Amino acid sequence: MDVKIILSIVGALISLAAVVLIYNARKIVRERFSFGDQNSGALAVKTIGMVLFCVGMLIIFFNLT
Repeated sequence: MDVKIILSIVGALISLAAVVLIYNARKIVRERFSFGDQNSGALAVKTIGMVLFCVGMLIIFFNLT
């Protein structure tokens, strides 16, 4: 397969995982972590999701240009 297709799929999968992280942040924090403040945990998970989304979109953008 062509490298551009593979990189586009990888970027799309990273972005998809990031959207799932952002959408389900509170549920993920409640299930996986045991510290008391869920707001700071959800903020951290959403921030990681946003960074991953940007990385995935940058992979797709620079792959297609």
